[in-house]
Amino acid sequence: MAEKLTPQQEMAVRNRGGKLLVSAAAGSGKTKVLVDRLISYLMDPVQPANLDDFLIITYTKAAASELRGKIASKLSEKMAENPENRHLQRQMQRLYLAKISTVHSFCGDLLREYAYLVDLPADFRVADENECRQIRDNCMKRCLDDAYTQSNDPDFRAFVDSQGLGRDDRLVPEILFKVFDSARCHLDPNGWLEDCIRNADTHDVTDAAQTIWGAFLMRNLQEHLDLQIEALKVCIEEAEQAENMENPTALLRSTVEQLEKLRCAELWDELVLAKDIDFGTLSFPRKNIDTDLRDRMKAVRNACKDSVEKRLKVFADLSEIVLEDLRRTASAIRGMVKLVKSFENEYSAAKRMRRILDFGDLEHKMVELLYGKSHSGHTAAAREIGNRFREIMV
Repeated sequence: MAEKLTPQQEMAVRNRGGKLLVSAAAGSGKTKVLVDRLISYLMDPVQPANLDDFLIITYTKAAASELRGKIASKLSEKMAENPENRHLQRQMQRLYLAKISTVHSFCGDLLREYAYLVDLPADFRVADENECRQIRDNCMKRCLDDAYTQSNDPDFRAFVDSQGLGRDDRLVPEILFKVFDSARCHLDPNGWLEDCIRNADTHDVTDAAQTIWGAFLMRNLQEHLDLQIEALKVCIEEAEQAENMENPTALLRSTVEQLEKLRCAELWDELVLAKDIDFGTLSFPRKNIDTDLRDRMKAVRNACKDSVEKRLKVFADLSEIVLEDLRRTASAIRGMVKLVKSFENEYSAAKRMRRILDFGDLEHKMVELLYGKSHSGHTAAAREIGNRFREIMV
């Protein structure tokens, strides 16, 4: 006998209100809900759907194969219950026309169909990670060989010297690969790399807090201080209601005042000059005391002291020193970005020659197909693809 759906699962199967998110733990029946929802469309008495009206995305090829098998099993079950239903019988023939695949497989199929729109050869293939790794390593070697033998660029030299590598450049490829991969995680990789260069230019900056890194560090500290101040104030309120807590309460009030002053610092130097917090020594009377409250106060105060002191370690130098250090790194960052772009050109040329794409190419070319190079809105191809499927299930 078929397993009965819970009320929540039944809602997920029957809901036709629009976008639907089903969040549940592993093994709780999400795949069963998806299969039953699909079958409910096929058996709609008014407007029965076909299996190939749907796009079903899975995360692995094994999952796609397993899902196709479960759909076939459910179809067989329904056909046995409704032997005269010709529509269901046709769905068994359409099962292998249904688009049930991984994200990358679906993207590959679409890009082959619309290859002419995104400047791709229609017979491209997606290379596996091992093949791409070998090509990347060879391209990086050529890129660095050219940089050492043909370039007198001071930015390149500054980049190598900034890593403290001396004559040993074994870590340079690893650094460049990390930056290259980080760039490709963004919608506009080249734009992100240019932002790296712009952010490193601090000639017009007068305070370290105005840099992207300084602003982040100060904001992160301020948010943390807000949490610590609130926790200490709760302890103070509880201690004020208890007996024999005057001394520890006064110490926590002093700590809160210092943290609030630190929290109000807007300039880097203001924060550096106010960062020496005197947390004092927390002591309690030995008798007639709420031991649970004492232990909570100790735990909160010690956690506050440890976490705040840890975060304040990055504010060791005054703004002038920090900015000077950043200015010295600007040339190295420019050299790094130039190398990453040079490698990207080598790697792209090698892939074009072999008529291959890697997984990153699939994602970026798919975005270009759907939104255009300027990412300004849905393209005609996107609208055509969207009209193809009655529903997308992931």
